[in-house]
Formats: sequence, C-alpha cells, structure tokens
Amino acid sequence: MEAKSPKIVIPIVVSSIMFIKKKRLMEVFPSRWRNLWTEWQLRLLILLSLTTQIILVILGNRRKYIAGAWIRFTVWSTYLLADSIALMAAGIISTDVGEVYNANGLVDEKYELIIFWAPLLLLHLGGTDTITAYSLEDNELWKRHLLGVVIQAFATLYIWLTAWTSSTLSLLFILMFFVGLGKYCERVWVLYLASEKTFRESIPDIPTNDSKIMEKCKLKQLEGYHLTTHQVFEVEVPDHSANTSSTDESLHPDADELLTAYSLVDMVKRLFSDLILGYQDRDASREIFERLSSKKAFKVIEIELGFIYDLLYTKAKAIYSPWGIARRIIGIFIIFIVLVLFIILGVREIHQRSKIDVIITLVLLVVALLLELCAFRELLLSDHTTHWLIKHKKTNFLQHINRTLRHKWQKRRNWSHSISQFSLLSFSLGKTPVPYFGILKMLGIDEMLEIQPYDIPLRDIDDIKYMIFEDMKNLRDWAKVNNCGTELKDLYGRKGGRTLTRYKREDLDWSVDKLGFDQSILIWHLATEICYFHEYIKPDEISTIVNSEGKRESQNERSAKGLMRQRCNYLSRYMLYLLVRRPNMLPIGMGHIKFRDIYTEVGDFIEEHNGKSVRDEKEASDTLSKVKTKVMLAVGGRDRSRRDRSNNVIFHACKLVSALGEDEKKWELIKNVWLEMLGHAASQCKGRLHAQQLRRGGELLTHVWLLMAHFGLTDHFQIPRSRAIAEAIIR
Repeated sequence: MEAKSPKIVIPIVVSSIMFIKKKRLMEVFPSRWRNLWTEWQLRLLILLSLTTQIILVILGNRRKYIAGAWIRFTVWSTYLLADSIALMAAGIISTDVGEVYNANGLVDEKYELIIFWAPLLLLHLGGTDTITAYSLEDNELWKRHLLGVVIQAFATLYIWLTAWTSSTLSLLFILMFFVGLGKYCERVWVLYLASEKTFRESIPDIPTNDSKIMEKCKLKQLEGYHLTTHQVFEVEVPDHSANTSSTDESLHPDADELLTAYSLVDMVKRLFSDLILGYQDRDASREIFERLSSKKAFKVIEIELGFIYDLLYTKAKAIYSPWGIARRIIGIFIIFIVLVLFIILGVREIHQRSKIDVIITLVLLVVALLLELCAFRELLLSDHTTHWLIKHKKTNFLQHINRTLRHKWQKRRNWSHSISQFSLLSFSLGKTPVPYFGILKMLGIDEMLEIQPYDIPLRDIDDIKYMIFEDMKNLRDWAKVNNCGTELKDLYGRKGGRTLTRYKREDLDWSVDKLGFDQSILIWHLATEICYFHEYIKPDEISTIVNSEGKRESQNERSAKGLMRQRCNYLSRYMLYLLVRRPNMLPIGMGHIKFRDIYTEVGDFIEEHNGKSVRDEKEASDTLSKVKTKVMLAVGGRDRSRRDRSNNVIFHACKLVSALGEDEKKWELIKNVWLEMLGHAASQCKGRLHAQQLRRGGELLTHVWLLMAHFGLTDHFQIPRSRAIAEAIIR
C-alpha cells in the first residue's frame, strides 16, 4: 500500500497545477486594469449618476411636445438607469465604510470625501422636478419607492455614524442628508398622489342642488326656524368671467386662454379619471367654446392637457404648494452654504485629500445648486405661476419675471403639433425587407423597426384643427334643423353612417354598418388612397394662403380641389396610424391588425394584376381603380393562409371606389366620413389611455376627445339636474 501512494499523489498534484494554469489563462483583464477599475468605479458611477440627472432635467419635460422616438428612448433609458446607478454607488460606499479607519483607529482623511458623497446620492434618488414617472404605471410603484426611502435613509445614517468625526465635513454631511431626504420623500409623495386611486379620490364629488338645499334647510331648522316648501324653477347663469375679461397680452401671450383653461380644470380632471360630470359643467363649457375661435379653443385644450401632464408625470402637485416652494428655497440656500463652506475647507486642507475627489465633490455641489436654480426658474415661468399672479393681480411681479427670466425666443409648448401618418399604398409598393428580420421578430421589435410613421407639415396642422372645430361646432345646429338626435350616440355612434344618411348614400352603409370598425378604417383608407392618387394633384400645384385662424384658403379652382383631396388624405392616413400603432385607443373589441400581411398582400396583388413590379402610387391606384370587383373573388396568391382578410380589404376598397364614382362631390363625403370616424374613435377611448399618450408628444385624438367633451359630446354627463327645487321660506 505504501509503495502505491506516490503514484496516487502525483496525478493529483499535476491536476492542481493544470487547474491553476487554466484559471490564470481564463483571466481576461490584467491585474493592473482591475486595480484601476477598483479605484475609479465609484467615481465613474457618481459622475454617471450626475449625468443622468442633467439629461432628465433637460429632456424630462420636453417629451410632452416632442414626438420623436429618439427622445422617448433617451428618457426611458436614462430614467431606468438613474436609480440603479445611484443605488450601486451608495452600495459601494456602504460596503467600503468599514475600511475608512487607519492603523490608529481614526477615520482616514482620504475617505472623508467619499463618505460625503452618500447624501448627494440621496439627492439624486429624489429625482428631478421635470419627471417623476416615465409612464402611468410608475406612479403605482410608490410603495416600492417608500421602502427605498426608508432603506436609503438608514443606510446613509449608518455611513454618517460609522465615519463620524468632529470635522466640518461631517456637519455638512448632515445638512445635505436632510436636503436629500426631503427631496426623496417629496418624490414618493408625488408618485402616491398621481397613482390612479389617489388621483381619482382627490377629485371632490359633484354636489347636487338638492343636497345643497337640504343642508341649508337642516341648518335653519337647527336655528329654530319653521320651514315650508314650494316649487320654483332654477335658471343657472354660468360664470364666464374667466373668458370675457381681456388680459394684457404683454403679461402672457395666451393669458385669456390660460384663465379659461384653469376655470375648466376640475372638469378636465374628472374626464381623465373617467368620472361622471354634471350638466352644469356641460352648459358652462359649451357656452365658452361656442364663443371661441378654432385657434383659441385648441390653445385652451393644449393648456389643459399640459396641466394634466404635470399632475401625472412631474412634481407639480408638490411644487405649486407652500411646502414645495419652501423646500426649494431652503434647499437652494443650504446647498449654497455647503458649497461655500466646502470651498473654504477645501482650500485650507486640499493637500490632505485627493485632488480628483475634491474636484468631483465640487462638481457635484455646483451642479446640484444649478439644477435647483433651474427648477426654481421653471417654477416661476410655469403656467401655474402665471395663472396665480394674473388671478391675484400681481401684474408687476409677472412683468418683472418675463423681462428677467423669459427669453424672447422661448415659447411654452404643451404638445408636439404633429399628426403621424401611415399610407397602406405607399408601404405596399416601397417597403424593402428589414435586415435580420428573423432575429428582430424573435426579439419582438420587428414591427417597431419596420413600420415607422411620418408627420404632416406643421403649417397644415392648424388647417386640420380648424376643419375639425367647425364641423363639431355646427353639427348640433345641423342636427336640430334636420330633426336628428343631438346626443353623442346619434352624432358619432354610427361610425360614418350619419354622414352617409346626410348625403343620401345609404347604398354605402355596408362599408360602416356591416363591418367592424377596423375593417371600415382599412377599406375607406385604401379607397381614399386610390381616389387620391388616381386624381392626383401635386402639392406644389396647390396655391393657398393661411388666415388668422390657421385655415388654408385656396387661390383658384384647381387648388381648391387639391386642398380638399389633401385634407381627406391627412385624415385617412392618421386613422390608419391609430389602427396600426395605437389600436388600444380605438373602440374595444377590435382585433389585432397584422399590417405587414395586409400591405404585403396588396403589393403582391398589384404586381400580379399589373404583370410587373410597380413603385409609383399613381400607377398602382390606376390599376386598382380599373379592377372589377367580381374578379377579386377568384384572385389567388402565393400564401393562401393570409389572403382571406387582405383579399377582403382589397375587394371592398375597390367596390367602394367604384360606388363613389368620378363626381367631385365625393370628396366632401369622404371628408365628413373621416371626421365622423375620428369623432367616434375619440369618444370611445378611455381617459387613462389618453393620459398615456401625453408622454409621447400628445395625440390629435386626445385633443378631439377633449374638444368633444367641451361641446357636450361625451357619455360623462350622466347626472340629471333637478329643475324643480325646494326653497326654504323663513317665518
């Protein structure tokens, strides 16, 4: 047995040596790099955390009026990284706090600055005023953030107590701790207030007239009065003082609209919370908007939507309060004092500390002060502050703010002023395969990269808004004259059927009544595209001027025809965009549209029917306009599994084009069908879904929905107002 022992030990030793060599070979980074990372990781994380705060301050509020995908991705990634980076840095400081003592048992001076970064990270975790939630779902996570506040507060206190010295830096630590803790608590409080349940509960119930009368009666009875009742008729005169008074435009370019918007803000909050409204709100709102022009009406709506955005996605609820203003003033003062004391301390003791850490600490304090000052400047320039100053007649102070803080080129915007467009015909002819499509499909981002919307020119948006406003404003009068219903279901409940009846085209009812809304949008869109390109008038041939209301007025007969076609095309492509990219905003029960299959099949059909590849929309529309619909039933294809729905769309679109004919009056019909479909889609979308779009630059559909509500065209008005009330007679 003893002779065999060496034979057993030798292979074990050899294996161990080979394992050690293998482990060394697997070391990707040399020790010098690892040591460098160990030394710099905390510094890099601190600077990266500061960078995320700067990005969020700059872009956090701009996403409500910029609709580009680049800003959504930047804000989304920065928002997610901000907390993670700050927590990682705080964790490293907490882990290393046990190593701050030197051989003499005293806190090593080179670690004092690193310990001082802990409360500054707490300040970063408090977030910025411009963004507290990326989406509405983030507001529901307020409990998670509340737990984070408790944990980080105790962790920061643990660091302070462990590394406590009698130096000035330890005193500055506790000052910054209270500033950071207050800001972090404020963030959690705002998230709680913006959560769905709390936001809804914060809106007071509508007091009915009967409840007011009974309350007064009970009070009089308690005072010893004898009460009797008799019937009287109530005539309510809405208060429109906010709209009738004219305010000096030097104070604010949209001062009257601002006052009007804030007088209706309670109604708007109830709409976004899907709560019912009283008829008093309807009558007051309708009377106000019937007196407004198109431009002023949409400006009021923009201000209202900006207010809702601030409540749901920013710290507005805390900012515009005595506590919020006081916290910012105190915070600015404390950070400034800490910065001054640190500079004095740093100059005196710079030789005892790392110069790099001193510079980083200075940068952290200076940027923190600048961000707080920028936030306070935005507070002073906000619509909330302007409204308060105008309402309380503090005009001199408002003028001073505008002169000193507001740049002449700076204009406050509340939405993107863009309308995204999709063209089925253009996609069918011009799409090229996306590289690595299979991999992208596995990742679930194939459609996002393959289908990108584009926007109409800015100058045309006011023209579209004017057309929508005038249609809604005059619709109820038309309905009364023609003995039609004036309720929402009568005017916008038929998905285009009311317009067909109005123009005596009941023969086209099959295109809206017998098909789903998604099918109707697809069919009418493709038919509009075919008619538009078949009778195409180039945009440079359309000569128009824009009036003060934003309406484009044609200069000649050909321009008038081209302008009408262009308006119809804009509405058509916007509705298809909603169907493809925002289907959740359309009526419940609509199926998921596989847009790729549809536009691919349309392109295949055009190529098969034309006998060659087609890349021009006019040539393709000429081909489709000549197709006999009976031929469509026999059309075959390479992929029968996807042809049923796509073939049905092509068949019905060609049938609709044939039925519309060549008469120029068809364009007025097409325009009004799209306006009715737009109103139907807006009325069916829930308030919370509209609120989700505010963070993406806003949607025209949301503006249309709110405009309809102000004209009384909504299902939210469900509280009957008693016309007969009891009046107390005191004897």
